Amino acid sequence: MSRLKDIIAATLVVFCVSVPSFAADKEPFLDRLSGDWVMTGTIGKAATTHDIKAIWVLQNQYLRLSEISREKDAAGKPQYEAEVLLAFDPSKQHFVCFWFDNSVIAATTDGGSAALEGDSLPFVFKSPDGDFFNTMTYDAKADSWRWAMDGEVKGKRKPFARLLLKRP
Repeated sequence: MSRLKDIIAATLVVFCVSVPSFAADKEPFLDRLSGDWVMTGTIGKAATTHDIKAIWVLQNQYLRLSEISREKDAAGKPQYEAEVLLAFDPSKQHFVCFWFDNSVIAATTDGGSAALEGDSLPFVFKSPDGDFFNTMTYDAKADSWRWAMDGEVKGKRKPFARLLLKRP
């Protein structure tokens, strides 16, 4: 009986090792953003601190960022929460970003798009009311990210947020 168990175990190991993986390789630039982060800076004119957890989902095709502010509302709930999906579209050679948060119900599912420029992803979210820009820049020496967010008012960019992400 022990020999039969050994044969079954060996067969299972060979089977598991030989089954191809259906998970895509993680996109290398986005993978720099995976992990846990503390984000500090200003949104509007208010100082803020958020916690971000970035994990690969959907067979490593999307990097999901779960963002929660440390600031609380009157009921003790986080003032801000967001779920963000980032991915690389190899057919178009650009990155996409879908941003969902508790500040407004998403009016579009188009998301933002960006071509990699050095160590920056200058995402543009198109809107008939004025585009929104989020440039995510990676600093390899510091292993940190800077996010510069701007709104568009009457064709001119206006600063909205300046944020720094560092590992805890």
